[in-house]
Amino acid sequence: MKKELNDQELEKLVAYLDGEVTEQEAIEVEQALSTDEETRARVDGLERTWELLDKLPIAKASQEFTDKTLSTIKTVQLEALAEEEQKRGGLSRKSKQQLRRAGIAAGWTLGLTCSVMLGYLLTNQWVPNESDPLLEEFSFIENLDTYSEVQSLEFLEELKKSGTFDEIAQQPKR
Repeated sequence: MKKELNDQELEKLVAYLDGEVTEQEAIEVEQALSTDEETRARVDGLERTWELLDKLPIAKASQEFTDKTLSTIKTVQLEALAEEEQKRGGLSRKSKQQLRRAGIAAGWTLGLTCSVMLGYLLTNQWVPNESDPLLEEFSFIENLDTYSEVQSLEFLEELKKSGTFDEIAQQPKR
């Protein structure tokens, strides 16, 4: 019955063949090789695959491919540096633009609010309030019905002489 190796075990065997394992991992792989026939067969297959790969002709990359690859690597490095700088506290270009736009919007809002308030205050001072004269004569307006019953000034003088007003003035207010 053939045992299937999981990805982790296969990676460990490949790393062992490449000499990229720790001493402890190398000991574990060597113990597995000494006790498990299928593991030995798998390692032999991997070694033969490497030998066959070594016999294949080595393709030479074109200069254009080399230039593009180096350019891509340089771009990736620059992007990584920019990200690292941004993480250290510098604001990105996009953040600066957003901050600038927010500042402009806040300035316009503040300016409009101040203009509206100043306009209100100035027009409130320059334009007379139509109700002010009415408020000054409120007591007269309140008693207008009583005054309209008076027919003449002589009638009021007769009432004053008769003492009618004195009685009303002396009555306690309720």
